[in-house]
Amino acid sequence: MLLILAALLLLAVVAFHALAALYLAESFTRSKRRRVQGTPGDLGLRYEDVQFLTADRLVLRGWFLDSPGARATVIIVHDHEGTRADQEQGLLRLQRDYVRRGFNVFAFDLRGRGESTGRRDGLGQAERLDLQAAAAYVRRRTGSLPIVLHGFGLGAALSIAVAARGIDAVGVIADSSFSSMQEYLRYRSPHVPRYLFRLACIFARRFFHADPTELRPIAVVDRVEVPVLFIHAEGDTVVPVSHTLNLAAASLDPRDRVWTIPDVVDHCRHYVRATETYMGRCISFIDQVVPTRLLEAQPQAV
Repeated sequence: MLLILAALLLLAVVAFHALAALYLAESFTRSKRRRVQGTPGDLGLRYEDVQFLTADRLVLRGWFLDSPGARATVIIVHDHEGTRADQEQGLLRLQRDYVRRGFNVFAFDLRGRGESTGRRDGLGQAERLDLQAAAAYVRRRTGSLPIVLHGFGLGAALSIAVAARGIDAVGVIADSSFSSMQEYLRYRSPHVPRYLFRLACIFARRFFHADPTELRPIAVVDRVEVPVLFIHAEGDTVVPVSHTLNLAAASLDPRDRVWTIPDVVDHCRHYVRATETYMGRCISFIDQVVPTRLLEAQPQAV
C-alpha cells in the first residue's frame, strides 16, 4: 500500500510539473497582439496600406511611405509585444523623421501582432519568414534602391539573423537586440526553476511549433556581410546591455558601430528621449552604407 501511495504521489508530482511546463510554454507562444494605434496620416504623411504573403501563406499588413527621390528604403521591425505604430517607442514619429530625411519607409506587423494574421508567437523561428517576405515586397516595389533594416528588440534580433542569411540589405540598425531568444525568455522568467524552463522550451517546440533555440543572433552575427549599428541603453532592464556587447564582439566587423547609452534604463526608447541625437547617429550610419557614388549608380525603378 505504501508503495502504491508513493507511486501515485510521484505521478501527481510529475503531472503537476508537466502541466506547469505546458502552461509556461503556452504563455511563451501566446500571441502578443495589441491594437495598431494611429496611422502615419495622423502626422500628416501620405501612406499606402499594403498586405503581403509570407512563405507559409500568412497575410501580413503594413504601410509603405514614399519619399520622392528617396535614397534608400528603411524597413522598420517592431519589438516582441509591439506593432508598427508602437507609441512607447515612437515608431510613427520615427517613420515621419525618415520620410522627411529622404527615405522611403516600410513598417509592418509581425505575425500574431497588430493587424497581421497568425495565432501564435513563433519565438523568432517563424518571424524570420515575415522579415524575409517584407524585404522581398520592398525589393519588388522599389527595384534596386538600397534597403536598410531598423529593428527594435525582437525586430533587431530578427534583422541580424535574417541579414546573416543573405537578405538583400545594405545595413542593419539593431536597437536593443538580445543574443538569443532562449536567453531573453530566461531573463524574463527568473523565478522559474531551470529544469522547468527547459521542459517548457521542449513543450513549446513539441506542441506549439515554436523553437526558442532557433533565433540565436550570437551564433550567426559573424556571417552578416553588411555593417551593423548596435544601439543599447546601459541600464536596460528588459534586455541587458551585455547582449549587444557580446553580439558586437562576436561580429568583429570593423565597419560595425556600437553606441551604448549611459544613465538610461528604458528599453528601445532612446529615440523618444533624444530624437535628434538618435536620428543623427542613424543617418550618419546610413551615410556610411549608402554612399553618394552608390546612389549615382542606381538605375531608377520603372
